[in-house]
Amino acid sequence: MCTAVSNPFLAGKNKPMVVGHRGVPTLHQENTLKGFRRALQLGIPAIELDVQLTKDRKAVVLHDAHLGRLTGDRHYVWQLTWDQISKLRIKKELPMGVDVHGQRTLARYESEEPIPLLAEVLAEVAGKAAVNVELKLNSRDWWSTEVARVTADVVANANAEDFVILTSFDPRKLRAASAAHPRLATGFCFDDSMLDWSAPFLDRLPHLRAKLSLPAEGHIRTNARRLLNRILESNLVGKILGSRLVGAEHTIVGSQTVKRLHDLGIAIGTHTLFPLGSTTGKPISPSAMTAAEVERLIACGVDWIETDDPVRLQALIG
Repeated sequence: MCTAVSNPFLAGKNKPMVVGHRGVPTLHQENTLKGFRRALQLGIPAIELDVQLTKDRKAVVLHDAHLGRLTGDRHYVWQLTWDQISKLRIKKELPMGVDVHGQRTLARYESEEPIPLLAEVLAEVAGKAAVNVELKLNSRDWWSTEVARVTADVVANANAEDFVILTSFDPRKLRAASAAHPRLATGFCFDDSMLDWSAPFLDRLPHLRAKLSLPAEGHIRTNARRLLNRILESNLVGKILGSRLVGAEHTIVGSQTVKRLHDLGIAIGTHTLFPLGSTTGKPISPSAMTAAEVERLIACGVDWIETDDPVRLQALIG
């Protein structure tokens, strides 16, 4: 297996590693070779990207299952072959969902860009920057784990295991990736709304006590958020999966969380600061837009921070 020294995500750090979320979306379209190349030029140490499978089972770097927002095409990615998708272009004007104020936001770029294969990205990036590959969920194949096996094969064939981690909100995909290639480092991702369905019941109970040192926002003070934090810092999911890292929304990570995970030998990264927008419509935490939150996460000792504005984050971390 990869050692903690060889993989930048797992190695001990004096300060968090900056991870360009889908590249450098403030400058270039998300998940494009142009954006990843710019990250290298800017000296960004790591990038995050998303993987979907085409109809002919090619691993493409793409966030959305439906191609409408990004390309204007009316199909889902799984309905088209790689030959068909390779002819599409990501638009110059991209809807980015809602901003921190709940207003619709649009990102504008200079030129249209093609959708790359994961193999293409790794050929250019691996060894020059670390890569967090997120295995996406989708409504059609949510039970299938084939994307994990295909992605694991691509990473292994690129000899990129020492520079790549695989993350997902789906533990089954992580287990499938590990089974296919045990050298790969994998980690479960936590969203701060995962237990919101239980909030009406949990909030009738006495307040869960915890010293979380979380940002002072009312929505994270519910018992659901506190219970989620306890699950996170116990590494319960990681023990089941046999993983050595975890990704978590910054709103559920406190100094105690990081210490407990580090004591267990688990690396922890957070997402996503300075977001351009929320394409799911989920409200953006106000703290995500502040330098104070960067300072808090540095003080907590997190191993990496994902961001839509890696240039700004790099300057703040120093």
